[in-house]
Formats: sequence, C-alpha cells, structure tokens
Amino acid sequence: MRKNERLYYFDWLRVLAFWLLIFFHSWQPFNNFHWLIESNNTSIIADILTVFTHGWRLHLIFLVSGLGTWFAMKTSKKQFFKDRFKRLIIPFAFASILITPSQRFFQAMQDKEAFQNYLYFLESYPSRILDHDFSFSFLLWFKEIGIHLWYLPYLLVMTFVLYPIFTKIKNKEIKFDWIKNVMNKPYGIFVLALPIFICRLILKPIFPAYTDWADFFTYLWSFLYGFVLINDIDYWMVIIKRNKNKLLIVGVLCSLSLIIGSSNENLVSAYLHPKFDWYHVLITTLSALIAFSWIMYFVDLFSEKMNFKSSILPEANNSILPIYVLHQSIIVAVGYYVVQLNLGSLIEFLIILITTILTCLLLYKFLKRNAVLKTLFGIK
Repeated sequence: MRKNERLYYFDWLRVLAFWLLIFFHSWQPFNNFHWLIESNNTSIIADILTVFTHGWRLHLIFLVSGLGTWFAMKTSKKQFFKDRFKRLIIPFAFASILITPSQRFFQAMQDKEAFQNYLYFLESYPSRILDHDFSFSFLLWFKEIGIHLWYLPYLLVMTFVLYPIFTKIKNKEIKFDWIKNVMNKPYGIFVLALPIFICRLILKPIFPAYTDWADFFTYLWSFLYGFVLINDIDYWMVIIKRNKNKLLIVGVLCSLSLIIGSSNENLVSAYLHPKFDWYHVLITTLSALIAFSWIMYFVDLFSEKMNFKSSILPEANNSILPIYVLHQSIIVAVGYYVVQLNLGSLIEFLIILITTILTCLLLYKFLKRNAVLKTLFGIK
C-alpha cells in the first residue's frame, strides 16, 4: 500500500457490515427463533438467512473495527482512548437510558403485559434489569442494558485488552514470520480459524449465553485479524487473493452443512445448549470455518469490486454509528404494529425495512445539524 493511499473497499465493507444489521433485524420477526417481536407469518427463507448470516456478520463487524482501530491509533494514546470513550460509551449510555428501553416495552406489550402508558413502564424498567443475576459474567450486562448496543462497550473492553499487542504490532516488535511460513502451504490460511475454534470449543459449554465470555474471545480474534491485516496489507491481500476460491468453497460447504443441520435436533441442541461432546465439536468446527472463510472472502471480493471513490461514501461512513444506535428500536416499534396487520411475511418485512431505512436517514439528517446530538450519537 502506497503511503496515504485510501483503500476505499474497506470503507464500503464497513458500510455493508453495519447496514446488513438493518436487513438482518428486519427479518427477525419472521423466523422461527425467539426475538423481541414475532409475527404469526413465519418464513423458512428468514430461517435460512438467519442461520447463514449469523455465522459471520458479527465477525465481519469486528474485523472492520480492527481495521478502523489501526487508523485511529495514529493519534496519541490519551487522544485515542478519549476518542474511543466519546464514540463508544457516550452513545451507549445515552441510548440505553432514552432509546433502547422502548424495545422492552413493545416486547412486553406483545407478551400481553398491560401498561397505562410508556412512562408507567419506565418506572418498572430498572427493577426488571436488576432482577437478573449474571455473577462474574459482567459482559451480559452490556446486552441487558443496551440490548443490540452491547457491541459498543464490548469493543472498548477488547481495545483495552489488545492495546499493548496492537502497539507492539505497529512498532514491528511482533514478528509473524512463522505464521507467514504456514500461509505459504496449501490451505495454510485456515490455521487462522484455529484460535476461533479453540476459544469456542472450550468456553461455549461454560459460558453458553449469547455475548458472554465465549463470544467475547471468538470475536476478539476477528478484531485482532482486522488490525493485523491492515498493518501489512500488501502481504495479506496476496495471501487472501491466492486462497479466495478455497475460502469461498469452504464457506459455502460449511454454511450449507449448518443450514441443513439446523433441522437436526441434536445439532440444534449442541448449538443452543453446548456440552463437551462430538456434536459440539462439529458445530464449533463449522462455526469457526464459516466465520473465518466468509469475512476473508468478502475482503477479497470488495477489493476487486468496490475499490472506488464515491461522493456518498463519506456520508455513508459518518452515518453508520447513529443509524446503528437507532435502527433496532425503530424496527421493534414499527414491527409491533405491522405484524398485527397480518399482511404476510414478505409484505410485513418490506414495510418494516423501508420504514426503518427512511426513518434512520431522516433522523441522521436531523441529528448531524446539532452539536449536542452529534456527540450523543457519536457522529464525527
């Protein structure tokens, strides 16, 4: 990579990773998995899309977060963490108090709980949260308090954990010669899926809950890989391009296996309630290969198809965080009323999706005009 050269495909990849969340959460009411709002009109297509994308969508987000962290570390350590706090914790705290509680309100309403109004619900909301006992799994509090915003404090904790390693990588104090030797062997690139496999294999039966320590350490590797990738981009892009067909084939085969396996009760049980058995080993193998193969394949795909400048790209990048903060609360609020119309899964999905996109864009246009709101929503 030439000095100061802009890699536009990473910007597009970041935009895709976060905008996918709007689509993903918009079809959640229509699958057969439990979610905040549920429609009577379910769809096998929603089930398949959920199983397919859930295997890699968050790994992709943490990968692009690692890329962004590398660029953010060009400032001083004090300024870096000041910016991290401003961009992660302030939006998380603000939205957790004033925005995300509405999701629990509409969930409770669909569960036939009666409230005089939203303010009456808010009076009981703190006690609802405090009723939980997560013991030393404090990461689960991020999800309980912020719901979909758990990613923000999660990312800050990861940054603190990996910052000493990141510093050594940027200063060329950590050498990757032995890894590069492995990369030159046939299928050697897949050794990078091994840490994801090991973390999930060991920790998931102990911490099975979503966003608990098992997920933290599996996502941590994708975050680290994003940083390592951009730190030596020329080398890693050669390796990824050399293996792009293998990455695609492995990703497709493993995803198909997981989708087909989702009809097997033993495999579903191993995924939702993992134990130290062979079903858990199989699910973990598929999960690790799916996560690694797809995110690396998307890096190559975007480098070939999306490395171009566009007038909408800066605005699209700047809108990611506020839209991320807002989107799920809008989906749940709109979805609560739409699913009652009983229009069929496709029509209901399109109404929720289009309404959410338009509302997010309009709110972003409004938010960016006010300095205080820009800070609260993490807008640069």
